[in-house]
Amino acid sequence: MKYRIVHTESKIETLLFFIIAVMIIFNLLFTVDLNGWLELIIGIIIAMTILNLIYERYAAAHLTVEVSPEQIRKYKGQDGTVKLKVIQKGWLPILSARIHISAGDDIKFHNDQALKIRNVTENTFLFTVFPRKSALIEIPFEAKNRGTSKITNTKINIPRLFGFGEIKLEQIGHSNHEILIYPDRYALHNQPLKAKIEQGLYMEKNTLFHDPLLSSGSRPYERTDSLRDVHWKLSARSGELMTKEYEKTTHMSWLFLINLRSEKSFAPPNNIETIFEKLAYIFGEITKKNIPFKLMANMRTFDQNHFYTIPESSGKSHYKTTLEALARIKTVTYTISFDRFLKFVQQTEKTPTHIIFTGQMDALMARELRMYIDRGTVIYQLNEHGLEPFKLSALKEAER
Repeated sequence: MKYRIVHTESKIETLLFFIIAVMIIFNLLFTVDLNGWLELIIGIIIAMTILNLIYERYAAAHLTVEVSPEQIRKYKGQDGTVKLKVIQKGWLPILSARIHISAGDDIKFHNDQALKIRNVTENTFLFTVFPRKSALIEIPFEAKNRGTSKITNTKINIPRLFGFGEIKLEQIGHSNHEILIYPDRYALHNQPLKAKIEQGLYMEKNTLFHDPLLSSGSRPYERTDSLRDVHWKLSARSGELMTKEYEKTTHMSWLFLINLRSEKSFAPPNNIETIFEKLAYIFGEITKKNIPFKLMANMRTFDQNHFYTIPESSGKSHYKTTLEALARIKTVTYTISFDRFLKFVQQTEKTPTHIIFTGQMDALMARELRMYIDRGTVIYQLNEHGLEPFKLSALKEAER
């Protein structure tokens, strides 16, 4: 980070110069002889002012601040430390300076100085840095909320070397770093969920699915078939839609579908942060079992996926990627209704062994989920109470 000087006049310096000017005018107009000591004081004040001007021009000309590490990853509730390295490449020292730091309120600095009505956390630190040297400032913080944060602004006040006020520096541009706060995977409300998963309640592996690499023939199209499985060349020759048939397999995959809309509203659900914490825990548990999973949300994007998507994979690297996705998802964003989103998923995604969806159920969603149940997919609904099997009876009740 670089800085520019904001010149500020010193009131004391201005007052002294006014007094000196008056005395010189009286000396010229009324031939008043100034006391020798007074002349010496005037000379010292003028010299100090000139030296201050030189110091103000060159002291901060080569001053920079670096933030480290560039990426910080913490879970909600954990403590961390941001380090600022103040580098003075010039030949003048900076003594007893103050740096004022502001960051987004997803984190909270220890001994925070911010007002409660502001969406920032703030603190001030003293530092001294000598010529051609650097100084390290450590800033402890608490990961307060899920999301992304960074140091948004810094201001530096440097005392003038020979008195008469301070030199003020303003930050130019933005700092190149990021603090990512994951949801709390070990939140208290995840304990019942932990017991059920440890018992293997959600780890059924007895459903058969098709292997897209092992085609075994074709048959007439049914309404529950995915458009991805339509045999277009054979359909053109026969005059009716035909579907490819595949060899059966027991490959297991989980598809997580996140609803970022409230029922009948564009606003996010009230329990969305709790849902994210439960998802973070589930991701960790199925990663231990090396089960591949995919994450999708009904948030529109302008890329090839059309919706916010983390592709299917497994392992610790994929787990980290999905945690970062949960941290980055903005709950107030452009979304579409969940039933339309489900229709899109049916037409573009392969059929998973398990679907876990979030949010409230209605008749339109029930109609789309019925097709997955007909294909043998096991469906669960994740809410603030935990992960519950979603049965056909629940679908019928929603359709009434």
